[in-house]
Amino acid sequence: MTPHAHDFDVIVIGGGHAGTEAAVAAARRGARVALLTSALETIGQLSCNPAMGGIAKGTVIREIDALGGVMGRATDLATIQFRMLNRGKGPAVWAPRSQADRGLYRRAVRRLVESQPNVVTLQGTAARLLLAGGAVAGVETAEGRCFSSRTVVITTGTFLRGRIHIGTGASVSGGRAGEAATTALAEQFAEFGLETGRFKTGTPPRIDGRSVAFERLERQDSEIEHFDHSWSAFWPSPRRNGSATRHPEQLPCWITFVERRAKDVVRDRLEESAMYGGAIGARGPRYCPSIEDKIVRFPDAERHQLFLEPEGLDTHELYVNGLSTSLPVDAQVELLRAVPGLERAVMTRAGYAIEYDYVPPTQLHPTLETRAVRGLFLAGQINGTTGYEEAGGQGVVAGLNAAAHACGLDPVVLGRESSYIGVLVDDLVTRGVDEPYRLFTSRSEFRLTVRQDNALPRLFATGSALDLYSAAERACAERRLADEARATVLARETSITPDQAAGVLAAAGERTLAHAVPIVEVARRQKVALRDLFAAVGAGAALEPEAVLTADLELKYAGYLARERNAADRLRRLANFTLPADAPYPAMRTVSVEARQKLAARKPATLAQASSIPGVSPADLQNLVLEVERWRRG
Repeated sequence: MTPHAHDFDVIVIGGGHAGTEAAVAAARRGARVALLTSALETIGQLSCNPAMGGIAKGTVIREIDALGGVMGRATDLATIQFRMLNRGKGPAVWAPRSQADRGLYRRAVRRLVESQPNVVTLQGTAARLLLAGGAVAGVETAEGRCFSSRTVVITTGTFLRGRIHIGTGASVSGGRAGEAATTALAEQFAEFGLETGRFKTGTPPRIDGRSVAFERLERQDSEIEHFDHSWSAFWPSPRRNGSATRHPEQLPCWITFVERRAKDVVRDRLEESAMYGGAIGARGPRYCPSIEDKIVRFPDAERHQLFLEPEGLDTHELYVNGLSTSLPVDAQVELLRAVPGLERAVMTRAGYAIEYDYVPPTQLHPTLETRAVRGLFLAGQINGTTGYEEAGGQGVVAGLNAAAHACGLDPVVLGRESSYIGVLVDDLVTRGVDEPYRLFTSRSEFRLTVRQDNALPRLFATGSALDLYSAAERACAERRLADEARATVLARETSITPDQAAGVLAAAGERTLAHAVPIVEVARRQKVALRDLFAAVGAGAALEPEAVLTADLELKYAGYLARERNAADRLRRLANFTLPADAPYPAMRTVSVEARQKLAARKPATLAQASSIPGVSPADLQNLVLEVERWRRG
């Protein structure tokens, strides 16, 4: 087949967080990409909460960025409120979170996507996948246009047979308020033999900030502190120490609570909720419950916290985080006005619940290609996940591998030991989901080595091998890595006297020095920052602050990190033992019956993936190796 026998190498259906990252990743790997979406104006839309990052999620944004993605860059251009979570637990587990201006974020994403030379954005509704010989051949739109391609990435989010519910009496088809659902693709999935399930999620009401009594609320100001979600490696003029920020004007958030009066409203009208009135039967995210769920599950809780978060610089609208609901409209108004500070609140948009189809992800390869159809990849909420960051991470994996499939390149599988994205994908394809999946640090076995500060050092070799960077980006990334190495050498080779260290140690509540010692010895103390020691001796001023932080953590946690890296090496060895796709698991009599059944159903690609399947024991793994080697010998 000639190189231009198809219109495109990759067609991405959907312009949300998974779709935009898939399109950029595929383009950076050299594929000709079309991003097909029903409305170009909604590319990069923040469908629910206008916030990015948080526990584990902030690390994923930085991993996406380290692989050339756009989420971190767009967030930096749109951040209007920033918090570093987990500050009380030490920098190794800090978690960056930003409130974004909806309009600025959406426009930034579209600009970044369309700046990719290999990406074309097209408006149209995907109606049907075109197949040839059991493989993807293109897409036909509802408008009657046909585009041929070697691969397709579907990132439909909540649009796949989406249905919106407000109370028990208001139910409309839709993938997002005011936007039509996608049904034709769901029908085709059944033809392909792809199983689908049903999940639900929800949003809270929005209110007019001019109707809020802010004097009754707790104010929470931004702590931007020159923080960037995107590594400076990916900007033409990286921001160095103390130079001007590129972030927009910062706005406060506000804290209030659902207390007795508001709880009574929910209890009194619970049966009118779509969830509790029988209109919805699908399962929702455990870690982002509706206010109805909170009242029912935690009846003894004195109160439930709410955050009033700004939607943007050009609007007074506030997002009422923590009040997701499917109550009828009048009940939502009554509920809002029972909240302290919101007694006169004007509701600008009602909250709602939405049901949608998802594809159980155990039907996918670790590349996120479906087992049922060659060249068809799925990413984002369609795989049973929840959250912008989880969607974006899957988009990167699907985009890189769709490009590889189309262009005859090697596939990409990120290991659990290398990234949270690797944990996410491995969990999905080997363990599956029984509720909307959300990333947490507890899901990773390598929480100390896989941190937000070291995403670029961890993933640069991968991105470089895949040729994802421009020459300028590569040079800046190499400078970042060199700064980290220089910081470590400087700490080992520079001495600090008792007088120089006195101020730093006193501020940290640490004992004084008896004599001059290398800085590295003092930096190993948990409460003492390497950057402060450098400042005390007048060294390291030209080094990138993030590089100094990474060097600091590597010194402080050296023993723990060594143990984690040994465990990571063992996992890599397991991953190097590949399992054949046609392995005869039912005939492997030395493996337990439960393990045989699950291995046959999941078809893991490596021993590492087999080890993460519930019900497969260490003894099963040992016998599996012997069975596979015996089978390979014939």
